[in-house]
This record gives sequence, C-alpha cells and structure tokens, in this order.
Amino acid sequence: MKKIIVLLFLFPSILFANMAKPWVDGSMHSVLFGAANATVKNEIIDIRLVRDSIEETYFANFSIKYRILSEQKQKLPLLFIAIDLYDKKYIKVNNQSTVILPLDFEKNTYPFFKKNEKGTFIMYDKYNEVPVNQNDVIYFSADLEKGENVIEVRYDASLQYNTYGFVTTYELLYSLSPSKFWKSFGDIEVNLILDENLEFIKSNLGAEKTENKILHWNISPKNHENIAISITEKTSFLSKILLFLQPLGISILALIGMLFLHFKWMKFNPTRNTLFFGLIIFPILFFVVYFLSFHLIDFSLSKTNTKHGYTFFIVIIYPIVLLLYGLFAWGCYKIIRK
Repeated sequence: MKKIIVLLFLFPSILFANMAKPWVDGSMHSVLFGAANATVKNEIIDIRLVRDSIEETYFANFSIKYRILSEQKQKLPLLFIAIDLYDKKYIKVNNQSTVILPLDFEKNTYPFFKKNEKGTFIMYDKYNEVPVNQNDVIYFSADLEKGENVIEVRYDASLQYNTYGFVTTYELLYSLSPSKFWKSFGDIEVNLILDENLEFIKSNLGAEKTENKILHWNISPKNHENIAISITEKTSFLSKILLFLQPLGISILALIGMLFLHFKWMKFNPTRNTLFFGLIIFPILFFVVYFLSFHLIDFSLSKTNTKHGYTFFIVIIYPIVLLLYGLFAWGCYKIIRK
C-alpha cells in the first residue's frame, strides 16, 4: 500500500521523464578580464528586467560601471564573455565611446585565450575554461589615465527560464571569476529592478536590502564565483494556494469530498447499488477534476494553455485510484450496515 501511495505522488515528476528540454538557456557573460597593473576600486551593476512584448518573456538590461585605478597612463586591452547577448552593446571609457574590436584567432594571439586541437578556450584560471569563438567575446582597448578611470558597459542579456509549468521562473547568472586577474578587485554593488509583475525568489548573494522596490546587495568577489538570482512571475494569494496543491492535490481533495458525499448517500440509502454506483462515478470524476484543474489554475493566473508534458498518462493510475477509493468506500459501507 505504501508503494502505491508513493507512486501516486511521484507521478507528476514521471510525466516529464521523456520530454524535450523544458527550459531555455540564458546568456553567459562575465565581469571584465583585467590586468595585474590596474585595480578595480568597485563595480556597480544595475540590472533591470524588461518584458519583451513579442516573445512575452523577460530579458535583463545590464548597466555596469567600473571605477579603475591605473598606476600609469596606458592603453589596456580588456574583454568579457558575451555568449548569446543581444546585438546592441555600448562601452564608454572616461565618458568617451569605445569601439568593439574584432577578434581574429587565426592571425593573432590574445591574453586569457588558449588554443589547441579541440578549439579556442577562454581561461577563468588554469583549471576552468569555456569554449568560445570570436562572436562570444567583447574585446576593446581602454585608454586609461593615471589615477581613477570609469568604464561603463551596457547590454541586454537573455535569462534562463522554464517552458513548462504554470509559472515562468527566470534564472540570472553573471560570472565573477575573471575578477581574480586584476591586481585587486573591490566590492561589487548589485541593484536589481523588478516591475510589478515579478517577484524575487532567492540569490547566492546573502540577505538583500529593499528600497523603493529595488533590491540591493554589496558583495566581495573573493567570496563569490558568480551572481545567481532567481525571479518568478508574481501571483495572487489564491493562485499561490492552487499552485501549492497542483492539479493532483486538487483532485485528491475533491476525491476526499466525493467519498464524504458517497458516505452520506450510502447512509441515506444503504444498498449495494448505491455503493457500486459511487464506485463507478467518483473515481472517474477524480480524473475530470484533475484535467479541469489545469484550466482553473491557468484562469487564476490569467493564462491559457500552459504546457505540462504528457499529463494524459495519468489515466494509467485509474486502477490504483479505483482500488484505494473502493477500499475506503467498502469500509464506510460495512460501518453503515452494522
């Protein structure tokens, strides 16, 4: 009996076993790879989540400011990982626009890159590397003055998100590993701006401070390899309850209610016909409630036809539902007839 109950509750997870990948990958991007003769005093990362009106999903608008201390006036080659970023990217050095330089791995060699028979890789350190091509990296030359300099970088990045389920959850990732290449790297201020349709779930940055609907963190790159933040669509209190129950929970509660009605009916008319009629109708209604629950939850979220995998396969547990319901109904019938 315990194995049957466990199977019943694990069934929604089993439905996804043979599905295609149920999420969309986000952009892979990073802090600037630096130099041993310059210091990053601090970095400020402003992240605004923006809704794409065509795709009806969110992307992240990054506005990043570095305050860099240079020991001398110099032209410093800088780069950052930019895999699957949007096309428009803006870079300013000391308030002057800077041109993104093309890379030619065949003719030139660049710092932080390694080439071998397997391809070209950018090195986080001697143990960690990421395969790249010339379109995966933003490379530019910064004219630094002696003393403090400001580098500003702006771009849009994709977020990882699920394509199945009632609610879309977004994962934001930003690598801090290249910070180790600078002479030193100060604190990083992270500011996350959400609109009224999103809510924060969690991050790896510690406790956040909220001011005017903006979430703030202040971290050290020495303690973090990356920034990881999870955000989801905002839902009503009713939707939260329905999402907690899920269609299976709603249909189980409905089945318990049906059993109670069946008990009252058998108490009023204690015949075998009443027992067997309920055994035929109520387990079938369990599945009717299950499938209608998807529409109920969608309605509470103001959505239509969200994706959930092979939900129709739940009908294969009909014998289990019939057996469990039959045992309880028969027990109630025996109690009434005593």
